[in-house]
Amino acid sequence: MKLNRKNLRKMIFEEIIMMNNISVDIDPDLERLGKNKILIDDFCNFCADNLKISEPVNIKLVSNRGKNNITTTAYYDPTSHDIVIYGKNRAIVDVCRSIAHEMTHMSQMLEDRIEFPVQDAGGQIEDEANARAGEIVKLFAKSDDKRKEIYERKYYNNS
Repeated sequence: MKLNRKNLRKMIFEEIIMMNNISVDIDPDLERLGKNKILIDDFCNFCADNLKISEPVNIKLVSNRGKNNITTTAYYDPTSHDIVIYGKNRAIVDVCRSIAHEMTHMSQMLEDRIEFPVQDAGGQIEDEANARAGEIVKLFAKSDDKRKEIYERKYYNNS
């Protein structure tokens, strides 16, 4: 790998993500999301910091609901802390909102606040995840001018 500003920044971001034990895997079919991986990684790191999550988390952005047992847009597995997000034909900000929503559920689980079965529409747990996800997206976008690109369709500039 040629060491230039772009590659150095990428290496630093990857190192930060690994320090927080966050792994983000993007389905190759999701080309637009793949081209914005640094922005998405940055957002996931921001979520973990904001939600005070220090446990390892694996996030998969997938293009096929059926192969990944997704009936809506995302799910969180409380036993493995895996998060799977459906990303096909979705705006980056919408995918990130789903990530924040599911990471909020992870935070709730780590704080031992989830009782099963969880009400999937309405109820305190789901309402909190919806509200926190919107709040985190706005805080992220307001925290740095480059992060406002979460709302854009253009690719995240790595330089």
